[in-house]
Amino acid sequence: MSNAYGIAGQALKDYEPLKNKAVSCGGYSSFQIDFELRFALFLTALIDGDTNSSERAFVRAVKDCLNWSDLHEQLLKDRITSLPSYDFEHFVAARHNPDLGLLIFKVAGVLAAYDCDLSQDERLFFKNLEGILAPGQGEALLNEALGLCKRQPAFTDASLLGNAPIPVQNFTTVHESVEVCLAELNELIGLDDVKHEVERLTRYLEIQAQRRQHQLKQPPLTLHMVFTGNPGTGKTTVARVIAKVFRSLNILKKGHLVETDRMGLVGQYVGHTAKKTDEVVRQALDGILFIDEAYSLVSKSGENDFGAEAIDTLVKRIEDYRDRLVVIVAGYPREMEEFIETNPGLRSRFSTSVYFPNYAVSELLDILKSFCNKNEYHLSEEAEQKACELFDDVLGSDEQHFGNGRYVRNLFEQAIRNQALRLSLRKDELLRKELMLLKAEDFASCSSKRSSLEAE
Repeated sequence: MSNAYGIAGQALKDYEPLKNKAVSCGGYSSFQIDFELRFALFLTALIDGDTNSSERAFVRAVKDCLNWSDLHEQLLKDRITSLPSYDFEHFVAARHNPDLGLLIFKVAGVLAAYDCDLSQDERLFFKNLEGILAPGQGEALLNEALGLCKRQPAFTDASLLGNAPIPVQNFTTVHESVEVCLAELNELIGLDDVKHEVERLTRYLEIQAQRRQHQLKQPPLTLHMVFTGNPGTGKTTVARVIAKVFRSLNILKKGHLVETDRMGLVGQYVGHTAKKTDEVVRQALDGILFIDEAYSLVSKSGENDFGAEAIDTLVKRIEDYRDRLVVIVAGYPREMEEFIETNPGLRSRFSTSVYFPNYAVSELLDILKSFCNKNEYHLSEEAEQKACELFDDVLGSDEQHFGNGRYVRNLFEQAIRNQALRLSLRKDELLRKELMLLKAEDFASCSSKRSSLEAE
């Protein structure tokens, strides 16, 4: 199978500049442009039915290369599934920005050509798409996509065995790249203590990189970490930024993030768990393995299950690939403390713990506003007040298990459905500003209870 991250990185190298140009000159939102790219990938995957594992790997690589959070990806998917029809008319920004349209066409073409071949149905689809996004250039772009896929080296089992040293870059270049990563971190809402901890680690690693260049000794440092806190506090997003920092500093060759949980590690029968855990570890090599709710690997019932086998395998692989793998385990504070104590090898390897506190009411409001901005809504003053009342109520009633960003996302989704119901009762023509405005009454029926707004 081809290297998904290498192919995606090359195909997307001009995406951000073209997107920024469309935003600044064309007035399109960043979310709209991301939606059009994701919509193109979605349509391409539909051609041959459900996506296969290689197609999912490429889409995941696109998501990671563009630094899309899980929440952003979910919002894009939600918008696609809410479309009344899957028509090419939804390519609005791409049609009016020819270079952007060509790039989206090419990335979709790479997805189709990922198996180094194009079926007759795929060629027919792209012939139709060419008229919208790439007039007269479709065949050339598809050939370019095929060539890109065929040039990439295979990512085989043998490729996992190499452990060649990573060359040290010029420190000025490294520093500039790191600053970009930290700037992305600092754009996140809240998390001041978390940001400070990540910057402290980053500066330490920068200095160690300079010491290495001067052939000075470097004290041993364990980079595996424990992230504690309630759901929705940004743990995965921060882990993704850390992966980029490690890549910039040449600590990790790829700097990608592989997310998993108990289901992804634990098997159904004897011997299955070690194989599943090994496979996940292999996917994460040269990047970060992020294990959410890691404490669930430990059985509290006293019954034999295979979670302990997953932990034992993980500890061994951490040692086997100590120069190629960083593991971050995450979960509730008390449960994670108990988890670390279950295996003697965990405490020594996970010496760094970062606590992610619940967001304050003002920060939750900022998150809600960011959802509104990305989806072209805005809040009335009364709606802001109502939302703050809901935030204050739920924090006061169930702070220990509050869903934070997840709660806000679900609150936003309920509010826009309520707005749609309210507006559907109108008989007159709706104005643009009315379609964008969320009022306090749109939040009035939204429960502040965790069970109703954070249901999986």
